[in-house]
Amino acid sequence: MSGRPVAPRPRPPAPRASAGPSAPVEAEGVEGGGPAGAVTVEDRLLLEEPTPALAGGGEGRDTDGRPGPPVAVHLRRRPVRRPEGTSAHEVGPAPARGQQLASGVGATYRRVVPPGTARRFAARARQQRRALLKPLLVTLAVLVLVGGAAWALLASPLLVVRDVGVLGLDRLDPAAVAGVVDPSRDVPLARVDVGGLERQLEDLPLVESAVVARVWPSTLEVRVLERVPVAALPVPGGFDVVDRSAVTVMSTPEPPADVPVVQVDLATAGPGTVEAVTRVLDELPPDLREQVATAGGTSRDGVVLQLRSGAQVVWGSAADTALKAEVLAALLPRAAAVYDVSVPDWPVTRDA
Repeated sequence: MSGRPVAPRPRPPAPRASAGPSAPVEAEGVEGGGPAGAVTVEDRLLLEEPTPALAGGGEGRDTDGRPGPPVAVHLRRRPVRRPEGTSAHEVGPAPARGQQLASGVGATYRRVVPPGTARRFAARARQQRRALLKPLLVTLAVLVLVGGAAWALLASPLLVVRDVGVLGLDRLDPAAVAGVVDPSRDVPLARVDVGGLERQLEDLPLVESAVVARVWPSTLEVRVLERVPVAALPVPGGFDVVDRSAVTVMSTPEPPADVPVVQVDLATAGPGTVEAVTRVLDELPPDLREQVATAGGTSRDGVVLQLRSGAQVVWGSAADTALKAEVLAALLPRAAAVYDVSVPDWPVTRDA
């Protein structure tokens, strides 16, 4: 082959739209069969820019600049991408005539959501809103309930103290108990300081212990355990009546008729003698303690009881008091001047 250049193959002529150099070029297949200005989805075309050699409205030119024969502008079909699930009628309006169509990654489309999918999306959104609101509503309801309950218990006039019940009074004056409890009337029951009331009641001389309880909706119940006088101790100006713990219950000028008098010489008696005597008197049955006129001793193991009948009981220590009381109760029907129960398994009686 020689080095001569090969002439390009001539292209087939195309019809010219007009004689003017700026008239748009029309080609078969761009507007064929469709309405004016519209392109079907299946036949959308991409109008390519003419090459520099063909620029000039479809007219060729020679190398010297003179007009040449008309040249056709070729159109190339390119498939149009559309979103999945849409039909040809849902893609959107056709581009204007002669406008380059968008293609590739940058192409945008209007998405049309089916009615069923839209309803599902709306239902899901409502469920999400409810899921967010539910904890807030529950918290608000709990706060309202707690606030209402607190108001009813602490501030409502419906649950105030209206009645006071007192149990266990014998020697104790009811007015002394009322003076402690009455200030709590008309106070909300939940705000009553029951512990403080118990301490005030136990400060009374005759009260050994006290229990204050709330009885809903409007009652305070007071249970009092009084101290039991077991002995009267001689003191200047009278007698101090004491309980089993040697706590003074009352002071009187004369000893009570049902309380034995403790006669212990504190200067000669051993340590713990008074405690042993009061312990024996406390553990005696009430009917037997009423028969004791005086009690004394020289040591904690030498307790002696003097009966109102004039007989003497040698008791010994404070151990086995219950057994000794049973033995003494069995011996009392037998007249004697001395009953010795210091050894309860071997009791002894002696005449005067």
